[in-house]
Amino acid sequence: MDLGLFVVNPSIRVSPYCYSIFRVESYSSCEYECVYCFGRWYRKGEQGERWHDVLWSFKRLLRLLKNANLKSIPFRLSTLVDPFQPREEKLRISMKIMKLCLKYDVPLIINTKSTMLLSSEYLAILRCLNAEGLVIAQISISTASRGLAQSLEPKAPAPEARFDVARKLSEEGIPVVIRFQPFIPGISDHEIEGIIEKAYSSGVKHVIVESLRDEAERLGFYRGLAYDQTIYEHMNEWEPYSSAEEPRVLRPSEQWRRSVYLRVKKFCDKYGIKFATCKEGLYDYHTADDCCGMYMLNGEKYVLRPTLFEAWKYYKRRGYVPKFDELVKELPNTYLSGDAVGRYPKPLRKKMASHEKILIKVLNERVVNLNPVNCYDPTLNDLSLHNNLKL
Repeated sequence: MDLGLFVVNPSIRVSPYCYSIFRVESYSSCEYECVYCFGRWYRKGEQGERWHDVLWSFKRLLRLLKNANLKSIPFRLSTLVDPFQPREEKLRISMKIMKLCLKYDVPLIINTKSTMLLSSEYLAILRCLNAEGLVIAQISISTASRGLAQSLEPKAPAPEARFDVARKLSEEGIPVVIRFQPFIPGISDHEIEGIIEKAYSSGVKHVIVESLRDEAERLGFYRGLAYDQTIYEHMNEWEPYSSAEEPRVLRPSEQWRRSVYLRVKKFCDKYGIKFATCKEGLYDYHTADDCCGMYMLNGEKYVLRPTLFEAWKYYKRRGYVPKFDELVKELPNTYLSGDAVGRYPKPLRKKMASHEKILIKVLNERVVNLNPVNCYDPTLNDLSLHNNLKL
């Protein structure tokens, strides 16, 4: 198995924003069959599960990092499938990945809808990982309505069961994040207060939000479920969100996203929960130290990569957006960039360097030339970038 598969593919939608570019996928398909699943654009059809290759290759990679005395960016388990879907009960691939991370002292960000983490065997491993500051549990919620969830996520555990997982893991002292994702127009925005209240009562420390993105012809499905269909009556206001791997995909306008995310933030502020957006770049709304919640891990165990969030913080201190070289000069040694990337195994560093090149291009060619007083530049494709950096 190509070790490069443990790095998310570089793109303009990921590279400037995302800290967690390392990932490990337990399985190559997902049994939950969520209607909104973006993984269907990236999975290359049913080619048979490759768990033996995944485990062997992941162990090989962790050995390479350890032998070279290199800290890792935290791995995400996982990005395209649920790692604790029903087949995990038999195959235990995700459990074995957790054990490898514990053995090699590598941080892990778990993303799931499953209740399997509460079983005694998994909880025992989570306790060990947490004792070393090596784990965050992210639990995805789009709606608290059982009926709507049955339509959107027909084979996933009910929302109340997921909140129960959040509560019980929090009681164990394990950091829990709610991924308010996908944030579905007409549905999620009508449940903000209730979901944040449930998050608070479940001991959640951090909420991440990311909007729905889907093909235009599929949006009628969500409209049919929505409490309020108004936003679906103005499709000309939706904006494109597509990469080379995807079909023509839309997401709600930035104006709409800003408006509803501000409401999410206000409720998070009310309950003392940290808030961030995922790959949205709305840094003026963030109250968390990073979007993923990595600040809740043991900081001695991992490295970060620079993102636009660091450029945003630089701007807040200095009054202008830096070029990449200016930015990294001020970052502590907990950040990985430049020549330091070259120390990593070749399959990793090639993609890591590509992620960095995209960030460099964004900063050096698209941002630094904007006038800090009058920042409007109609040539910018990513409007959120120039708005969120508040140039």
